[in-house]
Amino acid sequence: GAGLDGARILRKARDRGLVSDAAALSEQQIHELVFQPGFSTVDQVSDVSGRGVGMDVVRQNILELGDTVEICSAAGQGTRFTIRLPLTLAIVDGQLLEVADQIYVAPLMSIIESVQVQRARLSAIAGRGQVYQFREAYVPVVDLGRLFGLRPDQAATGRLLLLVESSAGRMGLLVDELLAQQQVVVKTLEANYRPVPGVSGATILGDGRVALILDIPGIARLMREQSGGPVPGGALPGIRAA
Repeated sequence: GAGLDGARILRKARDRGLVSDAAALSEQQIHELVFQPGFSTVDQVSDVSGRGVGMDVVRQNILELGDTVEICSAAGQGTRFTIRLPLTLAIVDGQLLEVADQIYVAPLMSIIESVQVQRARLSAIAGRGQVYQFREAYVPVVDLGRLFGLRPDQAATGRLLLLVESSAGRMGLLVDELLAQQQVVVKTLEANYRPVPGVSGATILGDGRVALILDIPGIARLMREQSGGPVPGGALPGIRAA
């Protein structure tokens, strides 16, 4: 398409009273206005458009499923709508890993490789956490124990770094130990508990223990929300299997 016309969207939203005249919105916030109830850029209402309910209904149904929908648009170039669907009941190939005596599962399809952390390759960025030199590039480092509120900061040297990749790019997950690889049956948290950032579901292991399944894109989003750096400790207190 031709991309979203931000100026027209903002003008229509103000005309309909959805946004105050004094409000200063970012480009992304303006694009999100198309999901507002009653919003439409069509001047004449017809049987198929102009009522301002279509996009609102779409987003509401997606959110009720525990999903997300995002807009990326460039004027004159086009618009991309990205819908991320949660795992419902599925069998996935997973890598079991241990963090602070808790077992988690990382989807194998997201894993690039694992490395032993070398101090010389680890660098700190003021106010942004740590990065690790992986071949010719640097990747942000996320300490899962700290992210999930299982323990305070712990030295990275001597631990394992699990290199993973999602649509948001690459990052390294600090873990204590890598265990077996196995197929696991995914149970949704939304139906049995509530949505948990950074976790896509849970599974019951062969010995009866419950292991949480990591949501790699979700962890990347948490990092992005924190200005592109690792999420501070305590942001997700106590994310562990009961």
